[in-house]
Amino acid sequence: MFDKIRILVGYDESPQSRNAVKEAITIARCFSGFLKVVHVHGKGMEGKAKTAVIEVKDMLKLADAEHEVSLVLDSSPAKALLAIAKQENFALIVVGSRGLGNTMSMLLGSVSRQIVADAHCNVLVVKD
Repeated sequence: MFDKIRILVGYDESPQSRNAVKEAITIARCFSGFLKVVHVHGKGMEGKAKTAVIEVKDMLKLADAEHEVSLVLDSSPAKALLAIAKQENFALIVVGSRGLGNTMSMLLGSVSRQIVADAHCNVLVVKD
């Protein structure tokens, strides 16, 4: 018997990240997977982050998928997602092709690009 596939999803309220969650739900249904959706936020943004994940929690409940939703305080979404993926042994990371971003991501490159370059596991980048 196979273990459930463990899928990590980055979520930032952007349309692309919503599509990433939807795609991850589809994969989880096909392979009896477990989803962990992570919203990485900056200092002083916890209240906004809690509000941001309400929609994704509702999507996951409706999908009846085994899941967990986490808020993570970090200045680098890519580094945070990569660390979680490795520490918790995820088999797949799902992210949107573009997110809400900020000035820092413009200087350093996109979160999805960093994740694809540095991930220890497979990565699915969901287009618009």
